[in-house]
Amino acid sequence: MLKLFGLFKKKTIFEDQLNQLSELGIFMRADLKKELLLEETSRSEYEEDPYNLLLLTLGGEAAVNDEFINVSDKIWCLDTECIEDHGDYARVIMRLGNMTKLKLNKITDYVDIQNSTAWVSFEYKNELIRWEMKVDDDWLDMEIFKKFNELIKTEQSVKLYISILNQGCLVGYFNKEQVMELNKLTKYKFEDTP
Repeated sequence: MLKLFGLFKKKTIFEDQLNQLSELGIFMRADLKKELLLEETSRSEYEEDPYNLLLLTLGGEAAVNDEFINVSDKIWCLDTECIEDHGDYARVIMRLGNMTKLKLNKITDYVDIQNSTAWVSFEYKNELIRWEMKVDDDWLDMEIFKKFNELIKTEQSVKLYISILNQGCLVGYFNKEQVMELNKLTKYKFEDTP
């Protein structure tokens, strides 16, 4: 009987984590089922590292019908060693546009690591924006988040916040109150863009 109660309690804890993050605005895409989160990670693993492992999973991708899709549009777990060729900065801008629900058009980029040249351009509010990006081997220029926040600073009190990981970062589009509550729950501390 005690073992059965323990299993029920674990299920509740996992559900509590999902519910708490959802209340903070971080949830799975509507077309996905929560069972997807348990395909590669067990409930007990989520409980041993509460909120942290779940944030990483929600920020990742999952294979659905032989296609990789974002688990959540509200958080992004990004490997910052991701700039190798044309299209890489465009993918970053597309994902940020998707997270923020901004209408970005004509997204294009140019990446030439050997010649230390990289830029990304897009149209926003009928204005063509072009950013030169620093080249440091295949590392993402983290200034992109700051530039994006400067671009959207007229959009209410919501902006991009990041939490630096070893070789990557978690990116979220939050207001200050969400960040304060989230930072109480997780070891990954979200901060204003560098």
